[in-house]
Amino acid sequence: MLKFYKKVVLLLISLVFSQTLAANEQSDLKEHFLKKIDEVVLIVEDKKLSKDDRNAKIIKSLTPMMDFELMAKLSLGNVWKELSKSDADKFVSLYVERMKQSYSSKIDAYKDEKIQIKSIEQAKENKITFLTDLVSKENRLEIAYKFHKPKDRKKDKDMWLIYDVEISGVSILKTDIVQFKEFLQTKNINELMDALAKKA
Repeated sequence: MLKFYKKVVLLLISLVFSQTLAANEQSDLKEHFLKKIDEVVLIVEDKKLSKDDRNAKIIKSLTPMMDFELMAKLSLGNVWKELSKSDADKFVSLYVERMKQSYSSKIDAYKDEKIQIKSIEQAKENKITFLTDLVSKENRLEIAYKFHKPKDRKKDKDMWLIYDVEISGVSILKTDIVQFKEFLQTKNINELMDALAKKA
């Protein structure tokens, strides 16, 4: 019976310890995320920068936090497994460039909005979601940033990486999955890459 109680106590201690670690990670990630947002806002508000220089600095600032490569892989679903190494590398490059262009265009629409973190959800040990509001004088837009923690930290990347963003419940990643799947029903991967190249 004593052994049983010891096991229960150890289990409770381990649970409390793991929850403390999770809370600390959430706190550290929240602080890092908000610092990154402040960094981007300062770049946006620097009137001395040209549009191209501004966007380049912002992309450089955000890239360590973004897992564009994983997004590219997930966006193709099972088709990804069929790609050769060269085609996979080419697709990732095109997808990353497309995402950077997309973020640059969204930056152009920035008008003194503020990001407020409403809640933090951690359904799994290696996944965290920040539910935020993008607040302006006119309205409030809900945006969820989904992070994952790779088993092995990637070179030149943060420990926690964004792999999807949901805007008012609409997932950027899931939207790409649907669009690419529909495209590939009548065309091949090379045609998809040609289409992405034209938009880059």
